Amino acid sequence: MFKLLRSGLLVLGLFAVQSSFAQGDLIKLLDSATSLQAKGDKENLSKVLTSAASGIEEEAKSTKSAFGGKLLNQAGLLKKLIPLAQKGLAQKGALEKIINTVKMLLGANKISNLLGSGSSLIGQAASLKSNLGLIQTGMSVLSGGEGQKLGSLVTTALGSVGKLEKGGITGKAAEPVLKSQLGGITEMVKGLF
Repeated sequence: MFKLLRSGLLVLGLFAVQSSFAQGDLIKLLDSATSLQAKGDKENLSKVLTSAASGIEEEAKSTKSAFGGKLLNQAGLLKKLIPLAQKGLAQKGALEKIINTVKMLLGANKISNLLGSGSSLIGQAASLKSNLGLIQTGMSVLSGGEGQKLGSLVTTALGSVGKLEKGGITGKAAEPVLKSQLGGITEMVKGLF
């Protein structure tokens, strides 16, 4: 009972619509949608999907990268699931595919925005790890060859992020290589969706 009450309060807190979604809040919403679907909680699932779709739209509209349109497409697909969720008919596979695609696009979008800003990557290791992690999480929607290629690129980039974290000469030397690797990752993700 306590566990159910606690998860219900978490869900209520998550879908309380804010004027601005932080990426972490959006990821929590997406993750909670998966668990609510598994529990058969139709009412809360439809509310979470509504809030998540709004958060994705907000993210899409706030970006200047090519990922904005791709995120809007996923928000549209999520909205189409809401009536099915209200009836308890939302399929696990379809929901997970959309959620993982959104995670991958969110990670690639943040990296693309960072690269597009022209800012130094020094001091951005935590953000880069987090966003590369989102891409890794979302890769489950890809077929074998695409997933393996992207996985290899992400693994290599994470190694470069580790060098960037060391700072000093090692970090400065890793930055141009890492920028190129990240550019390759974002281009690949862009081409997949």
